[in-house]
Formats: sequence, structure tokens, C-alpha cells
Amino acid sequence: MIQFTKGQSNTLTLTLTENSTLTNPIYLFQFNNQQTNVDYYFIANDTSQYKERYNRFVIASGTNTLNAEIELGNEGFYNYYVYETNLANTSGLSNAEEAVPYIVGQVENGLVWVLPEADAIINYEPDDDTAVAYEPVEFDYLVQEDDAYILQEDGYLIQL
Repeated sequence: MIQFTKGQSNTLTLTLTENSTLTNPIYLFQFNNQQTNVDYYFIANDTSQYKERYNRFVIASGTNTLNAEIELGNEGFYNYYVYETNLANTSGLSNAEEAVPYIVGQVENGLVWVLPEADAIINYEPDDDTAVAYEPVEFDYLVQEDDAYILQEDGYLIQL
């Protein structure tokens, strides 16, 4: 599972080359919100120095989906799919969703947990929630006499 925080840059490290059939594919990412079933697409460049071993992508918050930017909806769980496309470049496209007809095949899928923006996380300070179950009244004195206790409270003698 991938953790993805809204409103900041996120680094995704995946192993896509082993399942790719093209030499230098352009990867199209699809995030599908599990609650709303809304799809979000973006294209990102592989920044890995060792593409045969792993693929690394830096995803920013924004609206330029052709340049590794995405504005996701609600926090929560998303299914993700990564596709290889036979595009030579992204010129002529106005957004990443227009690359769907150029998909050659799916190379990976999984689950993304989208967390809220760091400044949107609320830290609660607990209040004093001590509940008083019994608060004894102050007694004048307490005397033990013949295996019993005698105490005086508000002028009355009480034997316990």
C-alpha cells in the first residue's frame, strides 16, 4: 500500500519495468476513489537512475496532469493502476486523461491511502475528564472502639 499526502510532493517508488513491454514507455497513472468511484489521471516521468531495478516518480499537488501533478478528491482509499502508453511525447494532449486511448497494457495496480494535508490534521488536547465518584465530607473525628468505628459528623454520632 502506498501512502499519499494531499497538498505536498509525494515520491512513488514502484517496479514497473519488469512488466513493461515497451522500451521507454510513458506511464499513465489512474487513481480511483473507492467511495465516489471518481478517476484521477496523471502522467509522470521516471526519475530513477536504475530503471531496470525500480521506477521512481515525484508527484506534486496541482492541476498540470501531464507534468506529474494531481488534485485528488476526498481523503481515504484509492485503487491505483499504472499503464504503459505508446506515446512518444505528451504534446497535443491537454490533460492526462486524453492518453487513455494510447494504453498498451497495465503494468501494476494496488492500493493508495490518501491522507489529509499536513496542516489540516487536527491535534486534540484532552480536557480534564476526571470524574469524581465520591467526595467524603470532613469528619470531626474517627474513633475505633470494640471492632467498630464511631465518627461524629455534623454533631451526630454514627457507628460503623
